[in-house]
Amino acid sequence: MFPTIMLRLVGAGLLLLSSVAYAQDEKVVDIPWPGTDAGVQETPDLTPKTVILPAEPPPTPPNEGTPGAPPPEPPMDTGVPRTIEAVPPAPPPPEQLDEQPKQAPPAGPGAMIDGHPREGAFLSGPGSLTFLLHHSLMTGLGVLATQMIPRVLEAECVGQDPMLCTKDASKWTGQDARIAYLAGSLLGAGVGFGAAAWWQFNHWISHRTANFSIVNSFFGGAFLGGFTDLFTDDAAAIAWTVVIGNSIGAWLTTIVGGGDLAMNKGVLIVSGGVWAAIYTGLVLAIIATTGGGGVSRGGFDALMITPAIGAGAMALATLRFNPSTTQIMRANLFGVGAGGLVLLVSALVLGANFTGSPVPYILGGLAAIGAKTVVSLLWAEAADPNAQAWEAPSRDKRYRSVW
Repeated sequence: MFPTIMLRLVGAGLLLLSSVAYAQDEKVVDIPWPGTDAGVQETPDLTPKTVILPAEPPPTPPNEGTPGAPPPEPPMDTGVPRTIEAVPPAPPPPEQLDEQPKQAPPAGPGAMIDGHPREGAFLSGPGSLTFLLHHSLMTGLGVLATQMIPRVLEAECVGQDPMLCTKDASKWTGQDARIAYLAGSLLGAGVGFGAAAWWQFNHWISHRTANFSIVNSFFGGAFLGGFTDLFTDDAAAIAWTVVIGNSIGAWLTTIVGGGDLAMNKGVLIVSGGVWAAIYTGLVLAIIATTGGGGVSRGGFDALMITPAIGAGAMALATLRFNPSTTQIMRANLFGVGAGGLVLLVSALVLGANFTGSPVPYILGGLAAIGAKTVVSLLWAEAADPNAQAWEAPSRDKRYRSVW
């Protein structure tokens, strides 16, 4: 009986296992497709496939999504200026008024004078202080000289017969003389300061005008003093004409040259005066070394007169010519260098004899004139690499000279 039960259990287990296996088998469904035989079974392809999705289209700009929509029109110019209304910020509350920082008012150009901004309430330009000091000292010391020089010459018996004159130092050191010195210097300084103060207050003064007027005041004083000395021996008259000449030279530079005198014109005028003095000295040396004796009083007067003549000639030349400061200084340097070198070499060749032969002075003067002429006429500014600015030459003229 037991084997029979065992056989039934084994048979039941096999039947259960076959049922489970049958349930897990793949089932093939036969679906007939058009154009295929119904009796043929096809197994579907179960391999994984990659699906590529289309990219998203770019965003459509405004007014372009609708087909046939007209493009946007540009803004039309109606001719009416566009304005922007600036709304000022609201004022702070009353309790915070004291806490707000104070803002400085915007700095403007200030008062204008002769086309330039005024430097201060009293001084008009950058050269006003120099201008005031120059005129104050020039007239103050000038009037002092008119009081002192005649007394000194009289006390020392200069230009007088020694038999009829007695030296007396108290004539120029006494109480009356000192009062005259004090009153004259203060009066002269006051007049010079007042005139200069009025002029600079109403006219703009540059550094160039103030500085060149100092140099030209010496030319003017020497001219009138030397010219007066040709006709009189009166020391007081000569001293007064020197003071007047100083003022004329300074005021001519300021009034005619203007408050903003150009650098090249000022340098040209001063160079004319200096070279006139140099050539006059060479002529006097030639005269003295050719048997004409020593330099006479007339020679010294000529040496005082000619600088103003040279400066005046160059002042007139500025009306026609306009050389640059570089050209003027280059001519001056070449003239001084060439003339001095020839003067020294010729004197050494002749045995360092500067008093026995006029040859060194003649050759030196000619060398200076030649060097200045060459660099003034035959120097092409357009071909100078150091030139700051130059004008393109015309086709029919290769180089252009200011002379």
